[in-house]
Amino acid sequence: SRTELAAVSGRVAGAILSRAPLAARLVKDAVLKGYDMTLEQGIRLEEDLYALLQTTADRAEGVRAFLERRKPLFRGA
Repeated sequence: SRTELAAVSGRVAGAILSRAPLAARLVKDAVLKGYDMTLEQGIRLEEDLYALLQTTADRAEGVRAFLERRKPLFRGA
């Protein structure tokens, strides 16, 4: 039903927004660009984006927050 769809959509949107903004943006880019790619090209794109995300300050903050058992303070960098 529409009510169930709205509830699930809201939960998904909330989960995405609680993540690092740069990572969320790159996920959106991967989905939009990957739609017109072959599987091999899409996998390569995801690998490249993953490697890029490993170098971000938000990734380091996420690891620190996890180890310190606190909520991360992502800055989109």
